[in-house]
Amino acid sequence: MASAVRSGGADAADVALALYQSLRANGSTVPDKAEAGWGLTDSEAEAGWSELRELGLIRPGRAAEEVDSVDPDTALISLLARQREALRAQRDELSAIVEAAESLIERYRPAVLRETAEIEVELVTKDSRRRQFVRDFDAAVNKSIGSMHPGPLPPSDVLAGSIAADSALIARGVRVRAIYGQSINSAPRQRKYLTDLAATGAEVRLAEQVPFDLLIADSHSALVLANPEDTSGPAVIVRGPALVRSYVAMYEDCWLRSAPFPARAAGSFEADGELTEQHRTTLRLLANGLTDERIARKLGVSLRTVSRLVSEIMRYLQADSRFQAGVLAASHGLI
Repeated sequence: MASAVRSGGADAADVALALYQSLRANGSTVPDKAEAGWGLTDSEAEAGWSELRELGLIRPGRAAEEVDSVDPDTALISLLARQREALRAQRDELSAIVEAAESLIERYRPAVLRETAEIEVELVTKDSRRRQFVRDFDAAVNKSIGSMHPGPLPPSDVLAGSIAADSALIARGVRVRAIYGQSINSAPRQRKYLTDLAATGAEVRLAEQVPFDLLIADSHSALVLANPEDTSGPAVIVRGPALVRSYVAMYEDCWLRSAPFPARAAGSFEADGELTEQHRTTLRLLANGLTDERIARKLGVSLRTVSRLVSEIMRYLQADSRFQAGVLAASHGLI
């Protein structure tokens, strides 16, 4: 038998068969002894033992390091059992893949499609369409509406209509917030509008810088100018939380960096309600920490005149102290 193996070029199958027959004839043996008896090289022997292990034709023997033969029928039954186990695992894996695919198709994909379907962008080039959108905007809002305006303000009739609309929203329980640039608070007509707006219950704030006109409703719809530098140009209507979130985040940041506008109008001591240049100079000198005496020398007026100017400024700003007057003047952009 050894010569048959050698003449056959020590094919792995021939070596395995020879080793198996030796085990069947001689019983349990140590692999190294069997290899030596056949005169096999290490690689030939390893190929033979590997085939026997893969076919399940050998198992550990009674003594350490020994191997014993397994009946071919027993090895066949074990092989078929392993195959059934592998097929069962494949079936379970396939079932899990099918279940995951169904979940992706039936649950998650429709959810993404719904989110995408809610996204809408419309370019508005006509004023009539913009006004219609604002009316629809006001009618559909349920919780809050926020706006910011760098200025200038529109005509008085437009402002009156805006205040009426905001009053109606507040009456419905909608939170109304508005951010304006500090420069808007520099003229009587503009201050009156801000005062009237705050009197409706709207939350009004003044910011040092407002980037562009923006209107947001319930965090799901927004109206923004296509070109922030062209206030009379086209506007863009954006719908869908996925797109509006960035505008909401920017608005909230601007809101936090702005100062509240007082709900009560600042007092006026002149018919036109304007601070004179003398008042503004006095205000700046006060803010710089100058005493009344030094202000009087700077302006070339009497102490009594300075006292009157300071009193008028504080009444104008509704301030209870000089320090508060400086804070209010800074928040209103007067210094």
